[in-house]
Amino acid sequence: MDSQDQYEALLKAWGFEDRSVERQARREKIARVAKIVLSFCKDMILHARKPRSHATSH
Repeated sequence: MDSQDQYEALLKAWGFEDRSVERQARREKIARVAKIVLSFCKDMILHARKPRSHATSH
């Protein structure tokens, strides 16, 4: 039994589960969504700026 097996057995004996894989996957999903939202917001801000014509009132 290696140290990882001992660690998992100890967690199981204490009633805990190793959820590091699930937490990592959740963090990666949040990072992907945040990147998409940030990109969308940047595009909206950049496209919202329209060049203004310098019309004179003569």
